[in-house]
Amino acid sequence: MNSLTKFHLLLMLLSLLFLTICDATQRVEVHITNTLEGGQGLTVHCKSKDDDLGVKQLGPSQSFMFDFRPREWPFGRTLFFCKFSWAGGSGWFDIYSQKRDQLKCTDHKFYWGVKQGGPCLTKCEGTPSVDCFPWNQQ
Repeated sequence: MNSLTKFHLLLMLLSLLFLTICDATQRVEVHITNTLEGGQGLTVHCKSKDDDLGVKQLGPSQSFMFDFRPREWPFGRTLFFCKFSWAGGSGWFDIYSQKRDQLKCTDHKFYWGVKQGGPCLTKCEGTPSVDCFPWNQQ
């Protein structure tokens, strides 16, 4: 490989790194909607290592949204987790994990529906279908 080719390769890698870092600093929106069966109310308590978003009460089909700027890539490990409770049940889930979600939604907007069996990512640009997850283990 000659020096000009090495230079071009290095330039391309640096450009890719720069674009990834710039993209990682865009604000992320997380939307949570109560989609429990039976018209039950949902209590939501989300927090990260640095921020406690407080307790929210959601009626049937009501939503709650928060946004944030994730930590810089490649060292970013932004994590928001939520405790969900309703009459007769509860669960918790990592609603945003930078490691898992950083490249998932191209518009950086995550729409979650919460059901008794676990949360479902119902809308995410760049992801064609609904993606449901089990609750985290206690």
